[in-house]
Amino acid sequence: MYIQLGIRDYQFSTYDLRVHIDLEESSVGHSFRSTVCVIGGGIAGLILAMRLAKQGIQVHLLEAGGLAFEERSQAFYHAQMSYDDHRGSNEGRARTFGGSSTRWGGQLLPFTPDIFNPPDGSSREGWPICAQDITPYYQEVERILGVDSLPFTSDLLSTLRRNMLPASEDILVRFSKWAPFKKRNLAKTVGVEAIAHPGVTVFTHANAAFLMARAGNRNRISSILVRNYDRQDFSFTADHFVVCAGTVESSRLLLCSPDVPNPHDQIGRYFHDHVGFLAAQFLPPGRARAIQRLGPFYVDGTLHTCKFEASLRLRLREGLLATVGYILIDEPAESGASATRNVLRSIQRGQFKEGIGVNLGPMLFGAGDVARLLLYSRFAGRRAVSKRATLRLTIDVEQAPDTQNRIRVSDCKEDALGMRTTIVDWRINEPERSTAVRYSQILRKYLKYAEMDPSQWNETALENTAPAMSDTNHPMGGLRMGTDIRRSVVDRDLKVHGVDNLHVASCAVFPSGSSSNPTFTMIALTLRLADHLARQTSDRY
Repeated sequence: MYIQLGIRDYQFSTYDLRVHIDLEESSVGHSFRSTVCVIGGGIAGLILAMRLAKQGIQVHLLEAGGLAFEERSQAFYHAQMSYDDHRGSNEGRARTFGGSSTRWGGQLLPFTPDIFNPPDGSSREGWPICAQDITPYYQEVERILGVDSLPFTSDLLSTLRRNMLPASEDILVRFSKWAPFKKRNLAKTVGVEAIAHPGVTVFTHANAAFLMARAGNRNRISSILVRNYDRQDFSFTADHFVVCAGTVESSRLLLCSPDVPNPHDQIGRYFHDHVGFLAAQFLPPGRARAIQRLGPFYVDGTLHTCKFEASLRLRLREGLLATVGYILIDEPAESGASATRNVLRSIQRGQFKEGIGVNLGPMLFGAGDVARLLLYSRFAGRRAVSKRATLRLTIDVEQAPDTQNRIRVSDCKEDALGMRTTIVDWRINEPERSTAVRYSQILRKYLKYAEMDPSQWNETALENTAPAMSDTNHPMGGLRMGTDIRRSVVDRDLKVHGVDNLHVASCAVFPSGSSSNPTFTMIALTLRLADHLARQTSDRY
Protein backbone atom coordinates (compact mmCIF):
# COMPACT_ATOMS: atom_id res chain seq x y z
CA MET A 1 0.00 0.00 0.00
CA TYR A 2 1.23 3.49 -0.80
CA ILE A 3 1.08 6.74 1.12
CA GLN A 4 1.55 9.94 -0.89
CA LEU A 5 3.97 12.11 1.03
CA GLY A 6 5.84 14.98 -0.58
CA ILE A 7 7.34 14.35 -4.01
CA ARG A 8 7.52 10.57 -3.99
CA ASP A 9 5.65 7.46 -2.88
CA TYR A 10 6.73 5.48 0.15
CA GLN A 11 5.85 1.78 0.23
CA PHE A 12 5.75 -0.27 3.40
CA SER A 13 5.98 -4.04 3.15
CA THR A 14 4.21 -4.37 6.50
CA TYR A 15 1.44 -1.85 6.83
CA ASP A 16 -1.17 -1.67 9.58
CA LEU A 17 -4.33 -0.06 8.15
CA ARG A 18 -4.69 1.88 11.37
CA VAL A 19 -1.32 3.63 11.34
CA HIS A 20 -2.83 6.38 9.18
CA ILE A 21 -6.48 7.41 9.31
CA ASP A 22 -7.86 10.32 7.30
CA LEU A 23 -10.87 11.56 9.25
CA GLU A 24 -12.50 12.77 6.04
CA GLU A 25 -12.42 9.31 4.50
CA SER A 26 -12.57 7.01 7.47
CA SER A 27 -15.57 4.91 8.42
CA VAL A 28 -13.98 3.24 11.44
CA GLY A 29 -15.99 5.13 14.04
CA HIS A 30 -15.95 8.37 15.98
CA SER A 31 -14.25 7.40 19.25
CA PHE A 32 -10.59 6.51 19.74
CA ARG A 33 -8.45 5.71 22.76
CA SER A 34 -4.69 5.66 23.34
CA THR A 35 -2.17 5.97 26.13
CA VAL A 36 -0.88 9.32 24.89
CA CYS A 37 -2.69 11.66 22.52
CA VAL A 38 -0.34 14.11 20.76
CA ILE A 39 -2.02 17.17 19.28
CA GLY A 40 -0.05 18.46 16.30
CA GLY A 41 1.94 16.64 13.61
CA GLY A 42 4.76 19.17 13.31
CA ILE A 43 8.32 19.01 14.62
CA ALA A 44 7.49 18.53 18.31
CA GLY A 45 4.58 16.16 17.68
CA LEU A 46 6.54 13.84 15.40
CA ILE A 47 9.61 13.75 17.63
CA LEU A 48 7.50 13.10 20.72
CA ALA A 49 5.32 10.41 19.12
CA MET A 50 8.26 8.38 17.84
CA ARG A 51 10.22 8.71 21.07
CA LEU A 52 7.25 7.37 23.04
CA ALA A 53 6.39 4.63 20.53
CA LYS A 54 9.94 3.28 20.64
CA GLN A 55 9.47 2.87 24.39
CA GLY A 56 6.37 0.73 23.86
CA ILE A 57 3.74 3.43 24.43
CA GLN A 58 0.64 3.61 22.22
CA VAL A 59 0.30 7.05 20.65
CA HIS A 60 -2.39 8.80 18.63
CA LEU A 61 -1.00 11.73 16.63
CA LEU A 62 -3.51 14.35 15.46
CA GLU A 63 -2.63 16.52 12.43
CA ALA A 64 -5.08 19.27 11.43
CA GLY A 65 -3.90 19.30 7.81
CA GLY A 66 -3.22 16.54 5.33
CA LEU A 67 -0.12 14.55 4.47
CA ALA A 68 0.57 17.16 1.79
CA PHE A 69 0.12 20.95 1.90
CA GLU A 70 -3.43 22.23 1.37
CA GLU A 71 -4.50 25.85 0.94
CA ARG A 72 -7.82 25.23 2.68
CA SER A 73 -6.03 24.01 5.81
CA GLN A 74 -3.57 26.89 5.80
CA ALA A 75 -6.41 29.43 5.69
CA PHE A 76 -7.40 28.49 9.25
CA TYR A 77 -4.13 29.99 10.54
CA HIS A 78 -5.15 33.58 9.79
CA ALA A 79 -4.73 35.83 12.83
CA GLN A 80 -5.91 39.38 13.40
CA MET A 81 -3.30 41.96 14.46
CA SER A 82 -4.22 44.58 17.04
CA TYR A 83 -0.87 46.45 17.35
CA ASP A 84 2.35 45.83 15.38
CA ASP A 85 2.20 43.33 12.53
CA HIS A 86 3.59 40.00 13.66
CA ARG A 87 4.15 38.49 10.22
CA GLY A 88 5.15 35.08 11.54
CA SER A 89 1.66 34.48 12.91
CA ASN A 90 0.24 34.47 9.39
CA GLU A 91 3.22 33.70 7.14
CA GLY A 92 5.53 31.57 9.27
CA ARG A 93 3.27 28.65 10.14
CA ALA A 94 2.36 25.53 8.15
CA ARG A 95 -0.79 23.52 8.84
CA THR A 96 0.35 20.23 7.33
CA PHE A 97 2.07 16.98 8.27
CA GLY A 98 5.60 18.02 9.21
CA GLY A 99 4.46 21.51 10.26
CA SER A 100 7.05 24.28 10.12
CA SER A 101 9.78 21.76 9.24
CA THR A 102 8.41 21.93 5.69
CA ARG A 103 9.64 25.53 5.59
CA TRP A 104 12.32 26.21 8.19
CA GLY A 105 15.97 26.84 7.43
CA GLY A 106 17.24 24.12 9.77
CA GLN A 107 19.52 26.38 11.81
CA LEU A 108 20.80 24.92 15.09
CA LEU A 109 22.49 26.82 17.91
CA PRO A 110 22.11 25.95 21.62
CA PHE A 111 21.18 28.46 24.29
CA THR A 112 24.09 29.54 26.48
CA PRO A 113 23.87 28.41 30.16
CA ASP A 114 23.28 31.94 31.49
CA ILE A 115 19.96 32.11 29.64
CA PHE A 116 18.56 29.37 31.86
CA ASN A 117 20.26 30.53 35.06
CA PRO A 118 21.10 34.27 35.01
CA PRO A 119 23.80 35.36 37.48
CA ASP A 120 23.09 37.49 40.53
CA GLY A 121 22.57 41.09 39.54
CA SER A 122 20.93 40.24 36.24
CA SER A 123 17.50 41.71 35.57
CA ARG A 124 16.43 38.85 33.33
CA GLU A 125 14.20 36.00 34.45
CA GLY A 126 15.57 32.50 34.54
CA TRP A 127 14.04 29.19 33.53
CA PRO A 128 12.94 26.53 36.03
CA ILE A 129 15.52 24.18 34.47
CA CYS A 130 19.26 24.53 33.91
CA ALA A 131 21.42 23.92 30.86
CA GLN A 132 22.49 20.51 32.17
CA ASP A 133 18.87 19.34 32.01
CA ILE A 134 18.78 19.52 28.21
CA THR A 135 22.41 19.53 27.00
CA PRO A 136 22.43 15.71 26.51
CA TYR A 137 19.34 16.05 24.32
CA TYR A 138 21.06 18.63 22.11
CA GLN A 139 23.45 15.90 21.03
CA GLU A 140 20.57 13.61 20.16
CA VAL A 141 18.92 16.33 18.06
CA GLU A 142 22.16 16.67 16.10
CA ARG A 143 21.96 12.99 15.22
CA ILE A 144 18.29 13.20 14.23
CA LEU A 145 18.93 16.16 11.93
CA GLY A 146 22.13 14.77 10.43
CA VAL A 147 24.66 17.43 11.40
CA ASP A 148 28.23 16.95 12.58
CA SER A 149 29.29 16.88 16.24
CA LEU A 150 31.83 19.71 16.02
CA PRO A 151 31.66 22.50 18.63
CA PHE A 152 29.39 25.52 18.28
CA THR A 153 32.00 27.80 19.88
CA SER A 154 35.04 29.51 18.40
CA ASP A 155 36.92 26.29 19.23
CA LEU A 156 35.56 25.13 15.88
CA LEU A 157 38.12 27.32 14.10
CA SER A 158 41.06 25.87 16.01
CA THR A 159 39.71 22.35 15.49
CA LEU A 160 39.64 22.98 11.73
CA ARG A 161 42.96 24.87 11.86
CA ARG A 162 41.40 28.03 10.47
CA ASN A 163 42.44 31.59 11.25
CA MET A 164 40.95 32.69 14.54
CA LEU A 165 38.84 35.82 14.81
CA PRO A 166 39.98 38.55 17.24
CA ALA A 167 39.23 37.68 20.86
CA SER A 168 36.93 40.02 22.76
CA GLU A 169 35.37 40.02 26.21
CA ASP A 170 32.29 41.70 24.75
CA ILE A 171 31.74 39.61 21.63
CA LEU A 172 31.12 35.87 21.81
CA VAL A 173 31.91 34.15 18.49
CA ARG A 174 29.81 31.05 17.86
CA PHE A 175 28.82 28.99 14.82
CA SER A 176 25.37 27.74 13.86
CA LYS A 177 24.92 24.39 12.15
CA TRP A 178 22.35 23.94 9.40
CA ALA A 179 20.56 20.65 8.82
CA PRO A 180 20.89 19.43 5.22
CA PHE A 181 17.81 19.97 3.04
CA LYS A 182 17.05 16.23 2.94
CA LYS A 183 16.74 16.20 6.74
CA ARG A 184 14.80 19.43 7.32
CA ASN A 185 11.29 18.24 6.48
CA LEU A 186 10.56 15.81 9.30
CA ALA A 187 7.50 14.50 7.46
CA LYS A 188 9.92 12.73 5.12
CA THR A 189 12.08 11.28 7.88
CA VAL A 190 10.49 10.96 11.33
CA GLY A 191 7.02 11.20 9.75
CA VAL A 192 7.57 8.23 7.44
CA GLU A 193 8.87 6.29 10.41
CA ALA A 194 5.79 7.24 12.46
CA ILE A 195 3.33 6.12 9.77
CA ALA A 196 5.14 2.78 9.51
CA HIS A 197 5.38 2.20 13.27
CA PRO A 198 2.63 0.01 14.80
CA GLY A 199 2.75 2.04 18.01
CA VAL A 200 1.70 5.30 16.31
CA THR A 201 -1.60 6.03 14.62
CA VAL A 202 -1.53 9.22 12.55
CA PHE A 203 -4.86 10.99 12.07
CA THR A 204 -5.04 13.69 9.39
CA HIS A 205 -7.67 16.39 8.91
CA ALA A 206 -8.06 16.12 12.69
CA ASN A 207 -8.70 19.65 13.93
CA ALA A 208 -8.52 19.91 17.73
CA ALA A 209 -11.51 21.99 18.87
CA PHE A 210 -11.27 21.88 22.67
CA LEU A 211 -10.05 19.79 25.59
CA MET A 212 -12.60 18.45 28.04
CA ALA A 213 -12.54 17.29 31.66
CA ARG A 214 -15.13 15.14 33.35
CA ALA A 215 -17.72 17.01 35.38
CA GLY A 216 -16.39 17.81 38.84
CA ASN A 217 -12.78 16.89 38.01
CA ARG A 218 -10.86 19.67 36.25
CA ASN A 219 -7.57 18.19 37.44
CA ARG A 220 -7.54 15.75 34.53
CA ILE A 221 -8.40 16.05 30.85
CA SER A 222 -10.58 13.13 29.83
CA SER A 223 -10.93 13.73 26.08
CA ILE A 224 -10.45 16.09 23.19
CA LEU A 225 -13.12 16.99 20.65
CA VAL A 226 -11.79 16.83 17.09
CA ARG A 227 -13.47 17.99 13.87
CA ASN A 228 -12.81 17.27 10.23
CA TYR A 229 -13.45 19.87 7.54
CA ASP A 230 -17.04 18.67 7.13
CA ARG A 231 -17.54 19.57 10.82
CA GLN A 232 -18.02 15.97 11.84
CA ASP A 233 -17.04 15.46 15.48
CA PHE A 234 -14.72 12.78 16.88
CA SER A 235 -13.73 12.02 20.46
CA PHE A 236 -10.21 11.03 21.51
CA THR A 237 -9.58 9.80 25.04
CA ALA A 238 -6.16 9.10 26.56
CA ASP A 239 -4.23 8.85 29.80
CA HIS A 240 -2.04 11.79 28.79
CA PHE A 241 -2.51 14.67 26.35
CA VAL A 242 0.34 16.73 24.88
CA VAL A 243 -0.30 19.94 22.95
CA CYS A 244 2.28 20.29 20.16
CA ALA A 245 0.35 22.66 17.89
CA GLY A 246 2.96 25.43 17.64
CA THR A 247 3.22 28.62 19.67
CA VAL A 248 0.15 30.49 18.45
CA GLU A 249 -2.21 27.55 17.95
CA SER A 250 -1.30 25.89 21.26
CA SER A 251 -2.31 29.04 23.14
CA ARG A 252 -5.48 29.28 21.06
CA LEU A 253 -6.49 25.70 21.85
CA LEU A 254 -6.11 26.18 25.60
CA LEU A 255 -7.98 29.49 25.45
CA CYS A 256 -10.83 27.77 23.57
CA SER A 257 -11.00 25.01 26.22
CA PRO A 258 -13.08 26.20 29.20
CA ASP A 259 -12.12 23.11 31.21
CA VAL A 260 -8.43 24.10 31.20
CA PRO A 261 -7.95 26.26 34.33
CA ASN A 262 -6.66 29.78 33.82
CA PRO A 263 -7.13 31.36 37.27
CA HIS A 264 -4.47 34.04 36.81
CA ASP A 265 -5.21 34.88 33.16
CA GLN A 266 -1.77 33.70 32.05
CA ILE A 267 -2.67 31.60 29.00
CA GLY A 268 -1.50 33.48 25.91
CA ARG A 269 0.52 36.11 27.78
CA TYR A 270 4.23 36.94 27.42
CA PHE A 271 4.18 36.21 23.68
CA HIS A 272 7.54 37.14 22.14
CA ASP A 273 9.84 36.72 19.15
CA HIS A 274 13.26 37.76 17.97
CA VAL A 275 13.14 41.14 16.27
CA GLY A 276 15.57 41.91 13.45
CA PHE A 277 17.32 45.03 12.24
CA LEU A 278 19.41 45.51 9.06
CA ALA A 279 22.36 47.34 10.55
CA ALA A 280 24.81 47.66 7.64
CA GLN A 281 25.80 46.56 4.16
CA PHE A 282 29.25 45.21 3.35
CA LEU A 283 31.08 47.17 0.65
CA PRO A 284 34.69 46.85 -0.59
CA PRO A 285 37.21 46.31 0.86
CA GLY A 286 35.45 44.91 3.94
CA ARG A 287 33.14 42.80 1.77
CA ALA A 288 35.90 40.55 0.41
CA ARG A 289 37.43 40.07 3.84
CA ALA A 290 34.04 39.27 5.34
CA ILE A 291 33.39 36.59 2.71
CA GLN A 292 36.82 35.10 3.23
CA ARG A 293 36.69 35.00 7.02
CA LEU A 294 32.97 34.88 7.81
CA GLY A 295 31.46 33.20 4.76
CA PRO A 296 29.47 29.97 5.29
CA PHE A 297 31.51 26.78 5.05
CA TYR A 298 30.84 23.03 4.96
CA VAL A 299 32.32 20.25 7.07
CA ASP A 300 31.24 16.73 6.06
CA GLY A 301 28.03 18.08 4.56
CA THR A 302 27.10 20.34 7.47
CA LEU A 303 26.92 24.07 6.78
CA HIS A 304 28.38 26.36 9.47
CA THR A 305 27.75 30.11 9.75
CA CYS A 306 29.33 32.66 12.06
CA LYS A 307 27.43 34.52 14.79
CA PHE A 308 28.60 37.45 16.92
CA GLU A 309 26.70 37.31 20.20
CA ALA A 310 26.75 39.91 22.94
CA SER A 311 28.59 38.29 25.84
CA LEU A 312 27.08 38.05 29.30
CA ARG A 313 29.68 40.55 30.51
CA LEU A 314 28.62 43.07 27.88
CA ARG A 315 24.91 42.58 28.51
CA LEU A 316 25.32 43.15 32.25
CA ARG A 317 27.51 46.21 31.75
CA GLU A 318 25.34 47.88 29.11
CA GLY A 319 21.93 46.62 30.25
CA LEU A 320 21.31 44.84 26.94
CA LEU A 321 18.93 42.08 26.01
CA ALA A 322 20.41 38.96 24.41
CA THR A 323 21.41 39.94 20.88
CA VAL A 324 23.41 38.61 17.94
CA GLY A 325 24.87 39.89 14.68
CA TYR A 326 25.42 37.84 11.54
CA ILE A 327 25.83 38.17 7.78
CA LEU A 328 22.80 37.76 5.56
CA ILE A 329 23.65 36.87 1.94
CA ASP A 330 21.07 37.83 -0.70
CA GLU A 331 21.68 36.59 -4.22
CA PRO A 332 19.75 38.38 -7.01
CA ALA A 333 16.28 36.90 -7.50
CA GLU A 334 16.97 36.07 -11.16
CA SER A 335 20.32 34.36 -10.49
CA GLY A 336 21.03 30.66 -10.85
CA ALA A 337 22.06 30.49 -7.19
CA SER A 338 18.74 31.89 -6.05
CA ALA A 339 16.81 29.57 -8.37
CA THR A 340 18.74 26.54 -7.08
CA ARG A 341 17.89 27.44 -3.51
CA ASN A 342 14.24 27.90 -4.46
CA VAL A 343 14.14 24.41 -5.97
CA LEU A 344 15.68 22.93 -2.83
CA ARG A 345 13.05 24.71 -0.74
CA SER A 346 10.29 23.38 -2.99
CA ILE A 347 11.64 19.85 -2.50
CA GLN A 348 11.62 20.44 1.25
CA ARG A 349 7.96 21.48 1.08
CA GLY A 350 7.02 18.56 -1.14
CA GLN A 351 6.29 20.84 -4.10
CA PHE A 352 9.04 19.76 -6.51
CA LYS A 353 6.99 20.06 -9.70
CA GLU A 354 5.91 23.60 -8.90
CA GLY A 355 9.44 24.60 -7.89
CA ILE A 356 11.19 23.18 -10.93
CA GLY A 357 8.57 24.64 -13.27
CA VAL A 358 9.20 28.18 -12.02
CA ASN A 359 12.97 27.96 -11.52
CA LEU A 360 14.26 25.73 -14.34
CA GLY A 361 14.69 28.68 -16.71
CA PRO A 362 16.71 30.83 -14.27
CA MET A 363 18.82 27.77 -13.36
CA LEU A 364 19.68 27.11 -17.01
CA PHE A 365 20.31 30.79 -17.70
CA GLY A 366 22.47 31.00 -14.59
CA ALA A 367 24.28 27.69 -15.15
CA GLY A 368 27.55 29.35 -14.18
CA ASP A 369 26.15 30.26 -10.76
CA VAL A 370 24.86 26.72 -10.27
CA ALA A 371 28.21 25.19 -11.25
CA ARG A 372 30.03 27.55 -8.91
CA LEU A 373 27.79 26.50 -6.02
CA LEU A 374 28.51 22.83 -6.66
CA LEU A 375 32.25 23.27 -7.14
CA TYR A 376 32.73 25.51 -4.12
CA SER A 377 30.81 23.19 -1.80
CA ARG A 378 32.52 20.04 -3.08
CA PHE A 379 36.13 21.15 -3.49
CA ALA A 380 36.51 24.32 -1.42
CA GLY A 381 34.09 23.43 1.34
CA ARG A 382 32.52 26.86 1.05
CA ARG A 383 29.20 28.29 0.00
CA ALA A 384 29.79 30.30 -3.17
CA VAL A 385 28.94 34.02 -3.03
CA SER A 386 28.55 35.76 -6.38
CA LYS A 387 29.82 39.27 -7.11
CA ARG A 388 26.21 40.41 -7.46
CA ALA A 389 25.19 39.17 -4.02
CA THR A 390 24.30 41.70 -1.34
CA LEU A 391 25.90 41.14 2.06
CA ARG A 392 24.12 42.71 5.00
CA LEU A 393 24.88 42.73 8.69
CA THR A 394 21.71 41.78 10.52
CA ILE A 395 21.13 42.14 14.25
CA ASP A 396 18.51 40.07 16.07
CA VAL A 397 17.34 40.88 19.58
CA GLU A 398 15.25 38.89 22.03
CA GLN A 399 12.19 40.64 23.44
CA ALA A 400 11.87 41.72 27.05
CA PRO A 401 9.05 39.94 28.94
CA ASP A 402 5.83 41.90 28.49
CA THR A 403 2.52 40.67 29.87
CA GLN A 404 0.65 42.83 27.33
CA ASN A 405 2.18 40.94 24.40
CA ARG A 406 -0.27 38.10 24.12
CA ILE A 407 -2.38 35.69 22.09
CA ARG A 408 -6.14 36.20 22.51
CA VAL A 409 -9.25 34.74 20.91
CA SER A 410 -12.18 36.74 19.61
CA ASP A 411 -15.29 37.06 21.74
CA CYS A 412 -17.60 36.98 18.74
CA LYS A 413 -15.82 35.77 15.59
CA GLU A 414 -15.48 32.07 14.72
CA ASP A 415 -13.79 30.25 11.86
CA ALA A 416 -15.48 27.73 9.57
CA LEU A 417 -14.93 24.97 12.15
CA GLY A 418 -16.62 26.92 14.92
CA MET A 419 -13.44 27.85 16.80
CA ARG A 420 -12.91 31.37 18.05
CA THR A 421 -10.43 33.18 15.83
CA THR A 422 -6.97 34.32 16.91
CA ILE A 423 -5.99 37.88 17.84
CA VAL A 424 -2.31 38.79 18.28
CA ASP A 425 -1.48 41.69 20.60
CA TRP A 426 2.20 42.25 19.88
CA ARG A 427 4.50 45.26 19.90
CA ILE A 428 8.20 46.03 19.64
CA ASN A 429 9.21 48.08 22.68
CA GLU A 430 12.03 50.43 23.65
CA PRO A 431 14.34 47.79 25.26
CA GLU A 432 14.57 45.91 21.94
CA ARG A 433 15.22 49.06 19.91
CA SER A 434 17.82 50.46 22.29
CA THR A 435 19.62 47.09 22.41
CA ALA A 436 19.77 46.97 18.60
CA VAL A 437 21.21 50.51 18.38
CA ARG A 438 23.80 50.06 21.12
CA TYR A 439 24.95 46.65 19.90
CA SER A 440 25.31 48.01 16.37
CA GLN A 441 27.75 50.59 17.68
CA ILE A 442 29.73 48.02 19.68
CA LEU A 443 29.83 45.49 16.86
CA ARG A 444 30.98 48.18 14.42
CA LYS A 445 34.09 48.79 16.51
CA TYR A 446 34.83 45.07 16.65
CA LEU A 447 34.47 44.56 12.89
CA LYS A 448 36.56 47.63 12.16
CA TYR A 449 39.31 46.31 14.40
CA ALA A 450 39.08 42.97 12.55
CA GLU A 451 39.38 44.86 9.20
CA MET A 452 35.91 43.74 8.12
CA ASP A 453 34.04 47.03 8.46
CA PRO A 454 30.81 46.83 6.37
CA SER A 455 31.35 50.55 5.43
CA GLN A 456 27.69 51.38 4.83
CA TRP A 457 25.91 51.57 8.16
CA ASN A 458 22.27 52.25 8.91
CA GLU A 459 22.12 55.88 9.97
CA THR A 460 19.53 55.20 12.66
CA ALA A 461 22.10 53.19 14.61
CA LEU A 462 24.74 55.87 14.29
CA GLU A 463 22.35 58.65 15.29
CA ASN A 464 20.76 56.75 18.20
CA THR A 465 17.29 56.91 16.69
CA ALA A 466 14.72 54.11 16.77
CA PRO A 467 15.49 51.55 14.03
CA ALA A 468 12.88 49.86 11.86
CA MET A 469 12.53 46.31 13.18
CA SER A 470 10.34 43.29 12.44
CA ASP A 471 9.78 39.77 13.75
CA THR A 472 11.90 36.86 12.51
CA ASN A 473 9.30 34.04 12.39
CA HIS A 474 10.40 32.75 15.80
CA PRO A 475 7.17 32.97 17.83
CA MET A 476 7.63 31.97 21.47
CA GLY A 477 5.78 32.34 24.75
CA GLY A 478 2.09 32.34 25.56
CA LEU A 479 2.32 29.21 27.71
CA ARG A 480 5.47 30.09 29.59
CA MET A 481 7.34 27.74 31.87
CA GLY A 482 7.79 28.69 35.52
CA THR A 483 7.36 27.83 39.18
CA ASP A 484 5.07 30.74 40.06
CA ILE A 485 1.55 29.80 38.90
CA ARG A 486 0.60 33.48 38.97
CA ARG A 487 3.06 34.23 36.14
CA SER A 488 3.33 30.97 34.18
CA VAL A 489 1.26 28.21 32.61
CA VAL A 490 3.43 25.06 32.73
CA ASP A 491 5.95 23.72 35.23
CA ARG A 492 9.53 22.54 34.68
CA ASP A 493 8.21 19.26 33.24
CA LEU A 494 5.94 21.16 30.80
CA LYS A 495 2.79 20.09 32.68
CA VAL A 496 -0.02 22.63 32.79
CA HIS A 497 -0.45 23.96 36.33
CA GLY A 498 -3.43 22.29 38.00
CA VAL A 499 -3.94 19.58 35.37
CA ASP A 500 -2.34 16.21 36.06
CA ASN A 501 -2.26 14.82 32.52
CA LEU A 502 -1.90 17.82 30.18
CA HIS A 503 1.53 18.86 28.84
CA VAL A 504 2.81 21.29 26.21
CA ALA A 505 5.73 20.70 23.83
CA SER A 506 6.23 23.95 21.95
CA CYS A 507 8.25 27.17 21.84
CA ALA A 508 5.18 28.57 23.61
CA VAL A 509 6.75 27.47 26.92
CA PHE A 510 9.89 29.62 26.51
CA PRO A 511 10.18 32.27 29.27
CA SER A 512 12.81 34.10 27.19
CA GLY A 513 14.24 33.93 23.71
CA SER A 514 18.02 34.09 24.07
CA SER A 515 19.71 35.18 20.84
CA SER A 516 19.65 31.68 19.33
CA ASN A 517 17.06 30.19 17.01
CA PRO A 518 14.48 28.42 19.20
CA THR A 519 13.80 25.13 17.37
CA PHE A 520 16.97 23.35 18.54
CA THR A 521 16.11 23.95 22.19
CA MET A 522 12.43 23.15 21.60
CA ILE A 523 13.28 19.71 20.19
CA ALA A 524 15.61 19.03 23.13
CA LEU A 525 12.81 19.95 25.55
CA THR A 526 10.45 17.64 23.65
CA LEU A 527 12.83 14.68 23.99
CA ARG A 528 13.15 15.43 27.70
CA LEU A 529 9.35 15.51 28.01
CA ALA A 530 9.06 12.16 26.21
CA ASP A 531 11.37 10.55 28.75
CA HIS A 532 9.37 12.11 31.59
CA LEU A 533 6.08 10.76 30.19
CA ALA A 534 7.61 7.35 29.63
CA ARG A 535 8.62 7.21 33.30
CA GLN A 536 5.13 8.29 34.38
CA THR A 537 3.52 5.64 32.19
CA SER A 538 5.90 2.97 33.49
CA ASP A 539 5.16 3.95 37.10
CA ARG A 540 1.42 3.77 36.47
CA TYR A 541 1.49 0.33 34.91
